[in-house]
Amino acid sequence: MRKKRDETAGQGGLFAAEPAATTGNSLPLRLIAVARQVERVVVRRLRTVHDLSLAEWLVLQALDQNSAASVRDLGPMTGLDAVAISRAAARLADRKLVRKTGNRDDRRLIVLTPNKAGRQLAESVARDLQQLDAPLLKGLGVQDRIRFGQMLGVIAASAAQSP
Repeated sequence: MRKKRDETAGQGGLFAAEPAATTGNSLPLRLIAVARQVERVVVRRLRTVHDLSLAEWLVLQALDQNSAASVRDLGPMTGLDAVAISRAAARLADRKLVRKTGNRDDRRLIVLTPNKAGRQLAESVARDLQQLDAPLLKGLGVQDRIRFGQMLGVIAASAAQSP
């Protein structure tokens, strides 16, 4: 452990003025920290304005975009595990925002479909969450915002290819 720290002590980090060995200078850790801060803002808005959890919103949004999907199909669409999806789906069904039906080919699979109220809520939430962009990106000009979006795309693509 000591040897590893000594080896990296002279290397430059993400920002040359900062020492390489700090967590504040690690791109992955900085991205995680910023993502968590933004997630807290989104979660607070979802809960207070729409009475939704983040998992419920992710499931509802995926269903709205795909018309219908099984719990298994929703995993890759939402980044949630099957348990979180099942719980979110149950709460959405209890609120009469989605309909659960059995899959004709595999009776073990439950297919979720948003109903009219679910689609309307999804549209309302999407519009509301877009309003968070301005305060989160204040201080960035149009070109900075465009470039930031491009950079996030490059980082996401690189992360998807990492082992």
